[in-house]
Amino acid sequence: MAAQALALIAGAIGSAIQGKGAKKAAAANTAGQQAAADYAMEGSMPWDVAGSLGSAKFDGQGKKISLSLNPELKAQQEAYLASATANRGYLTGLEGSPEDAAQRFYEQEMALVKPEQAVARAELDAQLHARGMLGSTGGAAQASGLAQAQGNVRLQSRQSASDRVQAMIDNYRSRISGDVTGAVELGQQPLKYAELGMAQGEALSPAALEGGKFLSGASTAAAKGMMGRYQGYGDAARSFINYKGANTDYTSNRRTAAKASASPLTRAGAASTDKHYFRNRI
Repeated sequence: MAAQALALIAGAIGSAIQGKGAKKAAAANTAGQQAAADYAMEGSMPWDVAGSLGSAKFDGQGKKISLSLNPELKAQQEAYLASATANRGYLTGLEGSPEDAAQRFYEQEMALVKPEQAVARAELDAQLHARGMLGSTGGAAQASGLAQAQGNVRLQSRQSASDRVQAMIDNYRSRISGDVTGAVELGQQPLKYAELGMAQGEALSPAALEGGKFLSGASTAAAKGMMGRYQGYGDAARSFINYKGANTDYTSNRRTAAKASASPLTRAGAASTDKHYFRNRI
């Protein structure tokens, strides 16, 4: 019974050791595989590149790419955007109410034209009066002709004001488009550096992937070795306890034999045998 109990204990201890070894080997293998994957990823990452126009930086941890212009080009880009914003404000004022804008332009022009027209009418009246034609049919015809001519000037000014507003709207739109295009073109300059950095990472990627495979294989082999050692530890624990149990049984048997040889019955039998031996010898 004692030997069976020891065998059960030995089996439990051995299994526990081997279970612990399996857990540690799995953890070590997982960490090794992650390290191999990190190595392959790191070796395949694009390179940061900087030049006279700006720079491109790759952040694998944050999963982002940063593109930057040099200070001079950055200032130019900001100037483009500021101009576009200002022109957008002017354009909004015109597009919001082009009729009102045309009316303002017309009134500004009429502020110069109306005094001239008033002077022309006064001069015509003076001439007609001097010739005695003021109020006559001929004088009325001349006055009507002058009024018609002046009305045409005002009508042309009104149409010109509308055309001016539309031209200004088109002009502002063109300026905004040009400013935005300029800002975008400047912002795209670092993309060339990014392409160069990506090409460098791509060129080194095969070597990094191959190195990752070696690391992965080494990690798997190390994990198997660790598992093997713990397997041996478990087997040794079982063998050691079983060996001690066998020794205990052997010692117990020896003690039992010694006690039997030392019992009175055995000693009496031995004495009788000795007497018979010596009697026969005599």
